[in-house]
Amino acid sequence: MKNFKLLTILLPLYLVINCATPIVLKQNIKSKSKNLEIELLKLTDGPDSFASGGANFYPKSSDERLVHATLSFKNLKNTDHEIVFGKIALEPTYITILDDKGKETKKLNSPAFVRHFEVSVWNDVKEDTTGNNFATGKTENSITLKPNETATRTLIYFLPKAKSPEKLIFLDENSVVISLK
Repeated sequence: MKNFKLLTILLPLYLVINCATPIVLKQNIKSKSKNLEIELLKLTDGPDSFASGGANFYPKSSDERLVHATLSFKNLKNTDHEIVFGKIALEPTYITILDDKGKETKKLNSPAFVRHFEVSVWNDVKEDTTGNNFATGKTENSITLKPNETATRTLIYFLPKAKSPEKLIFLDENSVVISLK
């Protein structure tokens, strides 16, 4: 009977811990271009929510999830260098659209949100108080790094649950690709 009581106390705690913990897909992958040193510190499947402007955001469909890519950027140039987050795509793309000529093209999967810090395991919807706020429309779309300056950001992407992330593509860095397979 004692073991049963202990099990009834520990089992819910175990489930909460495992449900709240994002799954690490990849980590510590380095890449270098002539302008940037890029390190994928961590790529996680989840958590499937984030907070901005006092509201919580979740995938609109149960078929989608959030993938968090925590990246460190170091400017290798002797001048300032701008990094545009909308040009860092997570592949595979998953939306097909028609271009001006009616030809099918795939839409890039750009980040939906940029965090200044990683989401915590225990509070996956913690507010990003350093500046990004959907409610006011004040969101960080890019950063400018001084020579040898380093910055870390977590980019959050929507991705169908049926697909696994394969690569990150930096379109403004001569198409630098970080393979996630």
